[in-house]
Amino acid sequence: MPESKLNVAIVGGGMVGLAFAIALRKLGPDVTFSIYEGATELSEVGAGITVQRRAWQTLSAIGLEEELLNLAGCREQKSVGYVYRKSDQPEGIHLKTIQTSEPGYTFHRGELQKAMIRHLASTHTIHTRKRLVSYMPLEEGVELHFHDGSTARCDILVGADGVRSAVRSAMYTKLADAALAAGDEDSAKVLKSHILPVFSGNVIYRTLIRKDILPEEAAQHPAFNRDEVMIYAGRNRHLVAYPISQGRVLNLAMVFTAPGKEGSVYEGAWTSSVSKEELVGRYSGWEPDVEEIMKHVSDKILKWVVNVATMLPTYSDGLVTLMGDAAHAMTPHQGAGAGVGFEDAHILAHFLAHPGVTKDTAAVALQVYDAVRRPASQNVATLSRMSGRNLHFNLSAGCADLTEEQSASGEAISPDQLKEVGDAIGKLTEWMFATTVAEDREVAMQKLEVALANAAR
Repeated sequence: MPESKLNVAIVGGGMVGLAFAIALRKLGPDVTFSIYEGATELSEVGAGITVQRRAWQTLSAIGLEEELLNLAGCREQKSVGYVYRKSDQPEGIHLKTIQTSEPGYTFHRGELQKAMIRHLASTHTIHTRKRLVSYMPLEEGVELHFHDGSTARCDILVGADGVRSAVRSAMYTKLADAALAAGDEDSAKVLKSHILPVFSGNVIYRTLIRKDILPEEAAQHPAFNRDEVMIYAGRNRHLVAYPISQGRVLNLAMVFTAPGKEGSVYEGAWTSSVSKEELVGRYSGWEPDVEEIMKHVSDKILKWVVNVATMLPTYSDGLVTLMGDAAHAMTPHQGAGAGVGFEDAHILAHFLAHPGVTKDTAAVALQVYDAVRRPASQNVATLSRMSGRNLHFNLSAGCADLTEEQSASGEAISPDQLKEVGDAIGKLTEWMFATTVAEDREVAMQKLEVALANAAR
């Protein structure tokens, strides 16, 4: 084992934190790390996850391809297509199909996280029941303070602790306090506004439907039997359905817009259990495929209030940085949030493994990481928000005054307007195919090389 050049503290043991740890172990044998997780055990909240082209490239690059192929139960390459329909009317209308020949898979989040934990194997580096309260920059490194009164030291602190990030809260509190101490009250106020996440204006109801308990005719539903994600769209709501767990379970997400509330701080509970009756009627009159799905919705439904990160002015401060939802928690309308976090992890691991990145130059590397990953991830967050508005027929100017009743009539939106919605679906997802993860990594590494050379002068 080579002598450690850097000791990294990873706060957060979710999928992005684990991906970062796996990448560090693969790329940086001289970089040691510890994972600090506030929960009593590592577990993933949620149900299905789509691992699309870029996410697959990233997870394969850090060495997870074999485990994920086993998890998918499929040794040959698969791809995931996306079928979009206007479905809030008796006879649905096809809007857009996006199909790629490149690898793509769907998984249960809990199963994916367990595969990552098994791959990491170094369980002695994972410390549970360690909820971060604050941190203190030192002359050399950072000191972490936990809820149980204990402390730890590291050379670099990485916050991968989700949308409620304690690391982000501490970072922006410190930045605001520094601005206030310098007499800049306006900047301090702006910086404080980034501490808490804000309501996205979207509420999601999640549930799972087991295929083995369905009547035979229901089990033949297209949402169960295609390698495609079905998106059934309507005014102010849509439904996403796709199989997970090797086709044994249908993952269902029902998304609703709460007009006029976007950007506020949500005061109530973020998650709660709701009854089946609360939802089924809200899809009455939709096309038959949707009504058939709703007949078999289970009684276990989780209501999820979607909160997002603000557009942070920086991900890095000194020897502290953010990744994943801690940095850019976004709406789920492109199925890309976790994948963008995996890319954060991939790039930062490459940076810290670079021989020129030491304790003396670590802050430089984190600034380049911010310069590379913040614009890219915030762009995806913006596109995801726009995708949700488009799916709910709120993006097109011609649909601005459309009521749910008018949309349900099937006559209020012209063919040209429907084409505009379908074209926007394609345009908003172009970024997924514009480059590869490897190409973006090479550009990022070149920027790091330049920054390190400048720092050495």
